[in-house]
Amino acid sequence: MTTARGADLLVELAAGDGAPTLLLHAAGGGIGPYLGIAAELAARGPVRAVRAAGLLPGEEPDDDLTAMVDRYAALVDEPPALLFGWSMGGVLAWELAARFAGRGARPAVVMVDSTADPEPVDDRLRERVVASAGFAPTAADRDRVAAVTDAHLRAVDRHRVRARYDGPALLVRCPDNTDTRWPELAPRLRTRRLDCGHFDVFAPDHLPTLVAHTKEFLDD
Repeated sequence: MTTARGADLLVELAAGDGAPTLLLHAAGGGIGPYLGIAAELAARGPVRAVRAAGLLPGEEPDDDLTAMVDRYAALVDEPPALLFGWSMGGVLAWELAARFAGRGARPAVVMVDSTADPEPVDDRLRERVVASAGFAPTAADRDRVAAVTDAHLRAVDRHRVRARYDGPALLVRCPDNTDTRWPELAPRLRTRRLDCGHFDVFAPDHLPTLVAHTKEFLDD
């Protein structure tokens, strides 16, 4: 197995001028779920996304969240204006923002139904994560997505967010999300509600509300 090159992990979804956005993958590693929100954010500037290592043949998946943050922080020369992530991707966005604060930057952070503490994962939830990755056209691809998912779930199980970040932050929370630690870590946190399940946040019925919450936060 080989290590994925950084250039292979960073995907340009929209070019242009303006405030750049960086989307961070959720567990499972694919960026397919972000295509709808990326199209909306492209009106503000270029949009790039980070997909996970392990999804292509010969790549080794990461099973440590801090190692992922180290890898992804090295991908960008300048911190983006917005870091956006769903689920584990929101945690990656948060940790990257705290890392960029050390460079003197204060990017906005949008976390979609993310939790600051580890959560138990059963087999049913694992299968939902695998299915949500949006990167499995063949049986071999599905096997790789499953391996990446297992690595990510191990990473999430071991990771507890401790970094404070004083930049602007938005948590879009689904009803079942009972995490209470984000306000302790985020003095400028704004919270909004999305009335759907965790795996439905980008569905056509709910994407407009997510877009509206995000735009309101960015425009304020």
